[in-house]
Amino acid sequence: MSNINQPQNLFALDTVEDLDNETAATCSGGVAYLYGNNPDVILYKDPGLRGQSIGANASTGDGIRNIGFADGRGGGFSTTFNDQVSSIRILRGSWQFFDHTNFRGDTTGRLGPGTYWLGHMNNKITSLFRVA
Repeated sequence: MSNINQPQNLFALDTVEDLDNETAATCSGGVAYLYGNNPDVILYKDPGLRGQSIGANASTGDGIRNIGFADGRGGGFSTTFNDQVSSIRILRGSWQFFDHTNFRGDTTGRLGPGTYWLGHMNNKITSLFRVA
């Protein structure tokens, strides 16, 4: 009979390896963040995917509660993106974009990979959520 409380060095196990940010977020139950090196979605200030941009990552069922802050959750320094997004490029996943914090208010509806000009949501985006 084995001792289930036996300590092991996890780095010595063959199955432990480095995880990329997206995989780690999925395993940990979700971590959404702005300014990643390999964003799932890119928000642009100007139409036509022009002007200043900000990237975001999230696992399914998670999102950025407030793009008005650098960490997307309300801490850190303010960004200049709240209510200033005019176009979006979705690289991975399906997303919804909202005009209020915490995924509330008017929404774009579900959008998949592609390029989008915001129409009625132009300069209104405050939060975004990755849907299944």
